Amino acid sequence: MPTIPGTEFGGATDPSSVRPGDGLRVIPTIQVTERYDSNVFFAPKSLLQGLNPEDVVTTVVPQVRGLYTDYQNLVKLNAVVGAVGSYYVNNAGLSYVGANAGIVLDMSNLLSRWRPGAKLTVSDTFFFTPQPPAFLLGGQSGEQASQLVAGFQAFRTNTKFNNVSTALELPITRTVNLSGSYANSFIHYGTSQVPQAASLISQQVHTYTAGLIRQVSLYDSVRVDLIGNEFDQGMLGTFSARGGTLGWTHKFTSTMNLTAAGGAQVLSGELSGVPLSSIIAPIGSLSLHLRNSTTSLVLAYRSNIAPSFQFLGAALLNHLVSFSLTQNTPIRDLAGLLEAYYSVANEYGSKSGGDLSWTTVGGTAGLLYRITQGTFVTLTYSYQNVDNVFRETHFAYEKHVGQIALARAFY
Repeated sequence: MPTIPGTEFGGATDPSSVRPGDGLRVIPTIQVTERYDSNVFFAPKSLLQGLNPEDVVTTVVPQVRGLYTDYQNLVKLNAVVGAVGSYYVNNAGLSYVGANAGIVLDMSNLLSRWRPGAKLTVSDTFFFTPQPPAFLLGGQSGEQASQLVAGFQAFRTNTKFNNVSTALELPITRTVNLSGSYANSFIHYGTSQVPQAASLISQQVHTYTAGLIRQVSLYDSVRVDLIGNEFDQGMLGTFSARGGTLGWTHKFTSTMNLTAAGGAQVLSGELSGVPLSSIIAPIGSLSLHLRNSTTSLVLAYRSNIAPSFQFLGAALLNHLVSFSLTQNTPIRDLAGLLEAYYSVANEYGSKSGGDLSWTTVGGTAGLLYRITQGTFVTLTYSYQNVDNVFRETHFAYEKHVGQIALARAFY
């Protein structure tokens, strides 16, 4: 099944066309996109006096993907680096060149020589763009890529983002594994390109987990995790969220499974001069995954603590529901694409009475056609509705994007 060109690691690369082998393989790709965008500023019309938010945008995305496997199949490397160049017809001053890069290093087989069944991965993702993302794709299990990109859609501004993470799983007995992870993310904002817009809050977060996984049957496993998050919002303060979760995974078939987890975290720290003292917040997730030769489906829910990015330093309780489906059609090499999401967050644990909240609703529908082994064309329509509220003032807008993209991978 082909992936959507331009998404996650791989760009226009079709995984089914990449055959494993020893040594280094380099795959250049190029993607050209033409799109209509009803709101290129990601902002309410009330803040865009004298500006035209509608535009037609031409985007070119050159990218190089590198795959490496040593001759003993002990170390695997998946890396990608690319650029994004966009030209705006009505707002030529918004034209820009951005950059992105990512790497995943899988050393599981190397570690398994010492401890059979061990898993170890290290990854890093970086991008520079004037279009801050509300969401980033996570892994196939539906987890988010970073807590700094959890649904809040910022106004148009130069943005630098980096997320480095590592995950370890180590068998202790035949049925019990030790697990742990660490991630360090930062997001830095420049001056907003939207007049009268409030400044955005650059920040950094450290996330760490440690836990045990127990295989209780052929189809079921349970896990307990200690979870910590440290948020640094600069001069606006710092706060932490520490606690634990209890989780369960059930495998219905070899291609379908259900995962659920729930627990609590304790908030502490100081934000905008207001102390947070031992405030308990819920945390949880529920996800259903199906993946076979014709269908890829993820239905997920998450509830967690996220930082604010505008107006004031605050801890937000975020709820996110997402649905993602890629389905092959009876027409050979033609796949349908469908994605929907709803994300809502409210100020949590503050004495201010909930001055800050935001809601994001959106989705994407489209078709992907593989013309040849390495040539893809996609036709998509996306919709986004954002309502950011601060002290009863709504900063709301909606956004429509129609897009056609042609991508070529040089295998």
